[in-house]
Amino acid sequence: MTAYDKINSIAKANNGIVTSSMVRDQGIPSWYLSEMVKKGRIERVSRGIYCDASGDYDEYYFFQITNSRCIYSFQSALYLHGMTDRVPYQKEVTVYKGYNSSHISDGTVFHFVKKEIYSMGIAEKPTVFGNAVRVYDKERTICDLIAGRKNVDVEIFSHAMKAYASDPDRDYKKLRVYAGVMKIEKKVDDILEVI
Repeated sequence: MTAYDKINSIAKANNGIVTSSMVRDQGIPSWYLSEMVKKGRIERVSRGIYCDASGDYDEYYFFQITNSRCIYSFQSALYLHGMTDRVPYQKEVTVYKGYNSSHISDGTVFHFVKKEIYSMGIAEKPTVFGNAVRVYDKERTICDLIAGRKNVDVEIFSHAMKAYASDPDRDYKKLRVYAGVMKIEKKVDDILEVI
């Protein structure tokens, strides 16, 4: 098996995606990737990240590979959880206060939180292309929406609350725990009474 064949098999096993580190881990020099880009067999997505030239461009996955501290939240989380009928035109992520986001200039919306709650509710969810990304779970997403309600579109908010209330996998106990940590219990109770 040639180095090119090995790279193709790595990409095939990873939904058409291959990184420089994956290639190095297999003992293949990274210059093979550059050669494959020149020949049009793969495309360079970002520094050290490549995808099959005939594959799908998974924006959410590629963004998170290069920005691993960004957790999908708010409308992006709703989209990944199937709790909205709208495809967000901008990615929304949460990072901890002090994170330097100045290197990201693609229109991504950032939410900054205290480090104490940053990791609360992180889960993995597949994108529409089947690649796992880190996203806040449904309960954390609902708490974020309630806490930041004044900045959320009314229709999106209402649809998300109804989607959560009708979800058979909802976890009200976890929701209450998150609300307590975020100090928004009364707001959550008020919303739950209405829906």
